[in-house]
Amino acid sequence: MSLFGAMTSGVSGLVAQSSAMGAISDNITNVNTVGYKNVKTDFQSLVTKQTSVTFYSAGGVQAKPKQLNDVQGLLQATTSQTDMGVSGSGYFVVNEASRPTINNQFLFTRAGSFFQDEEGFLRNTAGLYLQGWPTDPAGNVVLPQGSGAGLVNQNIISTDFLQSINLIRVGGTASETSRISMGANLPATDAIGDSHKVDIQFFDTLGVTNDVSFQFTKAGPNQWDLTVEPPRGTSVLTLYDDAGDVYKSIGQLQFTGRPNAASTFTINGADFTFVDAATDVAARQIDRRDGRTLAQIVGDLTTVVNDAFPGVAAPKLGNATTLLLTGGGADLAVTGLANLTTGAPAVPGTVQTAAFTVERRTATAPAITFNAQGVPANFGVSAMAVLGFANGASDIDEVDLTGDGNIDVNRMVLDFGNVGEGNGMTQFGAEFTPTFIQQNGARFGVFAGVTIGEDGLMTALFDNGEIRPIFKIPVATFVNPNGLESRTGNVWNATQASGDPTLRVADNGPAGQVVQAALEASTVDIGEEFTNMIMVQRAYSAATRIISTADDMLEELVRIKR
Repeated sequence: MSLFGAMTSGVSGLVAQSSAMGAISDNITNVNTVGYKNVKTDFQSLVTKQTSVTFYSAGGVQAKPKQLNDVQGLLQATTSQTDMGVSGSGYFVVNEASRPTINNQFLFTRAGSFFQDEEGFLRNTAGLYLQGWPTDPAGNVVLPQGSGAGLVNQNIISTDFLQSINLIRVGGTASETSRISMGANLPATDAIGDSHKVDIQFFDTLGVTNDVSFQFTKAGPNQWDLTVEPPRGTSVLTLYDDAGDVYKSIGQLQFTGRPNAASTFTINGADFTFVDAATDVAARQIDRRDGRTLAQIVGDLTTVVNDAFPGVAAPKLGNATTLLLTGGGADLAVTGLANLTTGAPAVPGTVQTAAFTVERRTATAPAITFNAQGVPANFGVSAMAVLGFANGASDIDEVDLTGDGNIDVNRMVLDFGNVGEGNGMTQFGAEFTPTFIQQNGARFGVFAGVTIGEDGLMTALFDNGEIRPIFKIPVATFVNPNGLESRTGNVWNATQASGDPTLRVADNGPAGQVVQAALEASTVDIGEEFTNMIMVQRAYSAATRIISTADDMLEELVRIKR
């Protein structure tokens, strides 16, 4: 009967408007919820198939709520370095577990209010953990530790490729010096043999500072030589030219005490022995008897070594207990240092305990040659290697530390400026004047914070000024983001309507940018919601009038019988 149909239609109106009111109430209560997307309620008609052209069968209305996930919310600045927002399309990938397994579901959110919890993981207020790709120090994506995958895959959401971001595991770091830049004026009026010294510090792979002196000596008109002695606690320092030829190589033996009787070491197969007798140059025996100072013993050793290998040995200037060995026409292989002891019980007699080789000179050009305008015409020195660190640091000399075939520690580049330009070393008629000294590298530093780029690259900051990439935050995009299913905690999961997620590098293709220290505000407009509330209230009241009017008509119909 049409009257009952009218009442049913009115009831559907009440139900539809109640649903709309529920959506409005959710929107208003989430006006301050980070990353919340407002729900819009559309309506569609319910039509009853008409069986007569003269009689109408009432249908009704249905509510169709729709969450507007593709609407960008306003990005608001915050003071937290771990707050993040997405500017554009895409979602952060999160997981309910800090150490996800195949049983833990990956979810998606725009709520980037992440903070570091007690275990160091980044999670948001809903307790969900931010996922990212781990990277190597160069920023390249790598597999997580323990992954069973063979190759990196940035398109699959899996525990084989993603891991929960943990900042407490970011250890301190130190970096070795790889470049030294220097500028100075060498006096054009100097006589041949005049020299000038510049003291420089560099960092080894453990972040320890080492002191060296660059001594420039005039070798001829417009020509200068360079001497750099190895720093304390190292074995050899070698200077190279652009072609990799040896310009100068200097080794050292730092004696720690008076050598024990019968202690020996070897240079190029020749044994040198310390004895309780007068020094015998021909027998390569050095007097170490009581009453002699260590400086006297090293002085005799210098004489004996130079007799066997003319001109290679000299005591270190300012430290007569250290013997310097300079490579000349042949390499100098120093071995057998384990047999050189001092004291009782016997301990190593020199700081250097491992064998080392001082390389012969193969380069012939001066360290720096100037033209008539006082600017460099050629550089004969471009790199420096330091070997044999007693503190356990790696050699600074084209070293593969990991065995993967890639060089991890390079020789230090020496930058004295450009040929033909006065932007480094110069030679003019003025006093010796160092203008600048710069070197990279850093001492050990502790983790101090993170910075996040627009491409999602998370870089650790250390208090020594060093930086190191640690994670890359991916962005998941969907063909139909409005088809995602909403979950408690302001997160969504993929559905058949949304399509499968596609992982992308942020700020690439359709993926939006990651913005650090910003949060996406709710997309709710209070004014619009209150307006909608008034309209829903009026529509609800109108639907009740349909029911009351139909009820009155039914009552009149019942009265006919009376």
